[in-house]
Amino acid sequence: MYLESISLYNFRKYKVKEDNSAGITVYFNPNFNILVGENDAGKTAIIDGIRYLLGSVSDEFERINQEDFYSPSKDEYVNDFCIEGVFGGLTDKEAGSFLEWLSFDEKKNYKLRVALRVEKRINENGTEYIEKKLLGGDEIFESRLDSKAKEFLKTTYLKPLRDASAELKPGFKSRLANILKAHPTFKGKKEVDHQLVKVMQEANKQVENYFETDYVTGHSLLTDIETLLKDFYDNAEQSKSKAKFAVTKTDLTSILRKLSLNTEDINLGLGNQNLLFIATELLLMNNYLSEKEIIGPQITLIEEIEAHLHTQAQIRLIKFLEKELEEKQNISQFILTSHSPNLIASIDPKNIILLHSNYAYPMGEEFTKLESMDYKFLERFLDSTKSNLFFAKGIILVEGESEMLLLPALADVIGFPMYKNGVSLVNVRGTSFERYIKLFSRTSLWTKELGFPSLNMPVSIITDVDVIPHIYYEEEGVSKVIFRIDNESELDKILSHIEEEKEKLKMDYFGEDYSTLRKLAKDFKFKVLKANEDELTAIIGKEITFDYIEQLNIKKQSNLLERYRKDYDCNLTVNIAPKWTLEYSLSLSVLARLLYESIYEIQGQDVDLEFEETLAEIEGTTLNKEKAAYKIFKPLNDKNVSKAEVAQLLATKITDLSQKEKSILREAILKDPHLEYLVSAIKHASKTYQEEIE
Repeated sequence: MYLESISLYNFRKYKVKEDNSAGITVYFNPNFNILVGENDAGKTAIIDGIRYLLGSVSDEFERINQEDFYSPSKDEYVNDFCIEGVFGGLTDKEAGSFLEWLSFDEKKNYKLRVALRVEKRINENGTEYIEKKLLGGDEIFESRLDSKAKEFLKTTYLKPLRDASAELKPGFKSRLANILKAHPTFKGKKEVDHQLVKVMQEANKQVENYFETDYVTGHSLLTDIETLLKDFYDNAEQSKSKAKFAVTKTDLTSILRKLSLNTEDINLGLGNQNLLFIATELLLMNNYLSEKEIIGPQITLIEEIEAHLHTQAQIRLIKFLEKELEEKQNISQFILTSHSPNLIASIDPKNIILLHSNYAYPMGEEFTKLESMDYKFLERFLDSTKSNLFFAKGIILVEGESEMLLLPALADVIGFPMYKNGVSLVNVRGTSFERYIKLFSRTSLWTKELGFPSLNMPVSIITDVDVIPHIYYEEEGVSKVIFRIDNESELDKILSHIEEEKEKLKMDYFGEDYSTLRKLAKDFKFKVLKANEDELTAIIGKEITFDYIEQLNIKKQSNLLERYRKDYDCNLTVNIAPKWTLEYSLSLSVLARLLYESIYEIQGQDVDLEFEETLAEIEGTTLNKEKAAYKIFKPLNDKNVSKAEVAQLLATKITDLSQKEKSILREAILKDPHLEYLVSAIKHASKTYQEEIE
């Protein structure tokens, strides 16, 4: 039995929607779930909603506060809220235990719906009080749950820790006492018969005996006190002068409240104290799971699991929890919250639930367009630097290091700083953008059957067009020939020059461009021999002209747009370099001077006349801008300098400009057609934040 979903109505930030549906509904995996999202996304409200609904095995009292009611404006609150949970996966025995409140889904599987209804009321004396009702069953037939059913539903809760040592110290409100009382060692037994009670009774007796007899002076301290007390009372009240010493009360609760828990090591830091506390809390879960037949969901709630733990400790803790699930044969359910990219990177993406814009988006297979191989890929490559996308207001996906290093400086100078706009920059190290797009694309089950909106988090792709410009062939003296068969008529022209018959040729590649004749022949399934190579080149070879390059550029951009927008419903823009690559487009832009300076410095050269002449061509004093741009770009293309080093230095130069220089550069960048694709990507990713502040 596990918690399938929870719905919050007017609870804290989650206002009931206009159609009276829940402010938020969260769908959970049967075993492992981790809630992620930016600050104030509502993670704690969801955890607290589950606690309020089900209670905890340590029997902590949960007091409903004014702040638990949705507030439409300052100092104004609604009068009621509701928390609704739905359970699935019930065994026959569990179904029998909840028979009075049981229902069935469309597939005839057992379902249990539980609802906590909370309402402000005023009694006959005019005093306001809060009425709570815990109900079960379908909404139109719901009735109160009895105490036995409530006990089956209780959760184990690990609160967000700020001072774990205080939680393990003795006191009237001792958390340790509550945990220990739930342990089989103490639970379900008569207190008077418990061994610990007998130990304390014996201790009290020995202490009392010690003070009743003093073997040194011959009379006891207790006798001296009683002698003084007798003078304070009249003869009728002499019985009140009797006194005795005791160590503690001997009821079990009082004993447990006196206990503290520490390791044998001294001076433990917060992280190690937290681990000790977590281990103690998990006693509750393990004790329940050790029973032969378990009734009810075994839910463990853990908030901010990474609190005060370093990266490796976080990962070890997560792996321990995963191992627990495996060893307990998946009969328990974990629901966690986290802000740690390191921790998120160490788990299966299917277990993530992303909170965004008051909706909870599960990343499981039935809700995203990811396929099984996509999940395996993301599990391998979704490292801590990429996992920050789950904590963002907007995302920019880039191909490599150059964009990663340059974009923050560019965004800052145009007035859209990423750190202020909550934008995460993710380097996919290639062009595997589709897997990330699928992660943010919803299936029809989510959008049509369940009726929830698509994930509106803005995602920008920045990619190169990767069409080599005509100037490259001119400057490098490379053959300006490509190979292409456009149709069957052209194919017929080569039949007399090859050995293969037409029926055996593969005709799926008409219109495709090939850099060599042999690559084309391999796809079309014919052989190129020395005897026929010249004739085939003359028939199939086509000259690479300036117009051809321009048309190919347009075609490539169109194909990229279609590829990344096809069948995906995420809030996506595809931003393509207008020319060849990022660096080549920069060479044609208003950033050419700073780029060229960066290349010169890394090469150890001083600015000279050739430098100024090249920039003069770029800046419009001559007509051959492409030739000058290629001259700037050539050291990068030839790998004589590192693209990442150049991007880093260029970013530094932009950052180090004076405010006046930045203002001038900003206006130039916003008007530059070669930088428009970068500006558009930054603005789109910043859209959520900009909408919030407007």
